[in-house]
Amino acid sequence: MQEALYEGKYFDLKIHMESIADVKGEINKLKKRADKGAFQCPYCLESLILKSGEIREEHFAHRHSKSCEVSVASEVYQKQVKRESKKHSVMKEIIYDELKTQEKINDRLKVDYGYIKKASEKWSYYPDIVIDSEGRELAIIILTDVTSNKDESLVKQIKKRNSYFKKKSLEPIWFIEDVEQSVDMDHRVIHLWEAEYDIAIKTTEDVVWEKMINSMPLSDSIFDLFTYYHTKSPSFYDVQSVYYVHSTETSIEFTVQRFIKDRDKHPYRAFALNDAYRISLSTALWTNQELQLCDPNIEKNQRERFVLEAKKREVEYRVNEQEKQQRIELATKSDNEKALIQKHILIPKWRENQSILNQKERPTLQKSEFAQKIKAYIRDTHEFSATEVSNYLVLQCGASPETYRTGRYKIYPDVCQCLEELVDNGVLELVYKEFVNDRVYKVLNISY
Repeated sequence: MQEALYEGKYFDLKIHMESIADVKGEINKLKKRADKGAFQCPYCLESLILKSGEIREEHFAHRHSKSCEVSVASEVYQKQVKRESKKHSVMKEIIYDELKTQEKINDRLKVDYGYIKKASEKWSYYPDIVIDSEGRELAIIILTDVTSNKDESLVKQIKKRNSYFKKKSLEPIWFIEDVEQSVDMDHRVIHLWEAEYDIAIKTTEDVVWEKMINSMPLSDSIFDLFTYYHTKSPSFYDVQSVYYVHSTETSIEFTVQRFIKDRDKHPYRAFALNDAYRISLSTALWTNQELQLCDPNIEKNQRERFVLEAKKREVEYRVNEQEKQQRIELATKSDNEKALIQKHILIPKWRENQSILNQKERPTLQKSEFAQKIKAYIRDTHEFSATEVSNYLVLQCGASPETYRTGRYKIYPDVCQCLEELVDNGVLELVYKEFVNDRVYKVLNISY
């Protein structure tokens, strides 16, 4: 085992030795301390000795008896994560600390390291962290150092571990180091290693996306509408997600990437549903019965954007298909017939189609009209948020659907300005302000 208690603190032998230049000399020093009982097992508190040899690297071992259950489980776990980069342990500890903080305020939540939680069951594999929420157990596993030359063997390990955890009634959630992320939104494609494809999961938010997409009244395939390169359009759009983790020495952020599954063999690829966005550790790991793993406001805005874009693309697609068909028909006509068709049919039809497209692209509601529309909106409500008003102006009134990278509409600041003017005039009251996320207002006087 690599861990011990030394002078009342947790001591990781592997991490300690990585910073030592004179390895042989340091091992001799540590052995002397161990011989005099300076190191203890952090699980059973028995005295540990330090062993070192040519076949096996330096490690702690129990002095007088067989290793305790947790230390045996720790050995299995350490072999399992040996392939991971140095960032793995940093990420694991930061995530663990965040979840333990939530445990203090949620008595239904229990968090522990996988090898400690399941040590008595003597498992073949252990997740990094186990979350127990009223009997429902989630397993967090972090992957680093995924490369093409390691992908094949790693996929075999992932499949074994994934299957093993599920048989043990755990729900595995995989986080992968963000250096592996490869998304091209111009072509709506996410390129994947097989390992990434295999660890994709379906969360509650994926199900919401999936139901929305499969119920959209579109006459053509989403793949065709978004000119996504594919060989076959699915009869059912299977939405899943993969989560990338970015770490520094002190903090962690997660990137949320949702996609529709497509090619399940090399080269692995999928239809990218959303602009990937980052969320804080506390937002991603907020949990009731499951990890949140998203920002609900961003997700809502991104879904609304997707619907608008799909409708716009459907019009464009039908126009293009009609023009293709007309060109095919035109090619079979005589010169006189071609001239007549171009003059009386094709050119007017082209202008009509362009008018439709321009109407779809051009916002009809100007900033100067916001106040009037907002007043009409709040007549029928008692309490509302600035985000709800922004959605109303875009989806119902034709305001600009442009968004920031976070997914929030760019008209949001102007909406807030209009609402604050109504507060100054005694029409509204600001109920509360959730930092930069949103503002909630209450209607006081509608007799303006």
